[in-house]
Amino acid sequence: MEFKKEVKLFAKNLANEARETKEAAQIVAKYAKGEKITDKENLALREQFYDVLKVAGIGIPFALIPGASILLPLVIAFAKKKNINIMPSSFQEKDEQKEKENENSIE
Repeated sequence: MEFKKEVKLFAKNLANEARETKEAAQIVAKYAKGEKITDKENLALREQFYDVLKVAGIGIPFALIPGASILLPLVIAFAKKKNINIMPSSFQEKDEQKEKENENSIE
């Protein structure tokens, strides 16, 4: 995939994560007001909380350590190899779809 498409895909995934985080904040506000939240809202809140932790876990060390961003693709590849899920959900779905497309183009 060419660089421009990758950047657009990244921006789209990032916007999706931001939207999901905003929705989670609305659920938290609803809960804080004493209102009941549905099982579906509870699940969405839990999943988004994990995504926020993943972003922090990936982003903070790489933002604070100069040159560490060069290692990010290696860390992601290593995690995938070990079946460790470190990417937020918005990025995973696109990666899985991209892998399927690559597999189909090979066959």
